[in-house]
Amino acid sequence: MFGFGREKLKYSWKSNFKPGETIKGRLNLKLKKPIQARQLRVSFYGIQSSTQTGIGLAPANTQRGSSENYVYKFDMPLDGEKEYLKGEYNFEIAMPEDINKRGATPGGALGTALQAAQLLSGTISRTQWYVEATLDIPKGIDVKKRVQVNF
Repeated sequence: MFGFGREKLKYSWKSNFKPGETIKGRLNLKLKKPIQARQLRVSFYGIQSSTQTGIGLAPANTQRGSSENYVYKFDMPLDGEKEYLKGEYNFEIAMPEDINKRGATPGGALGTALQAAQLLSGTISRTQWYVEATLDIPKGIDVKKRVQVNF
């Protein structure tokens, strides 16, 4: 936001979705002054974060920390390069049917072994899903709004 204005991201009344459902939303953009931007887009993505807790059977000198990786990302342009001030933009994003498998631990013996290794090393992993609207401002700070969604 940083003094440029505000951006509201409204989406269908619920925040919990099933695989294969469509997120329907409306982006309301209202800026304090006109701004030249490259693009207005909405993105849907999943980030898997892993954290070393220091709890478990790992040696005491094991490095603690965290990491984040995209497990899925979809970008949808809503409008192109122009001067932006205000506007309303509708969008629909269809969720993949296999959304729950992206970023998930594999099944079977491999999955069991991976979960055991994570437990013993003190690693916690989780995937979070977001819808994010971005006004891409060249040589400036992008205006963004992010909303978490659940599956």
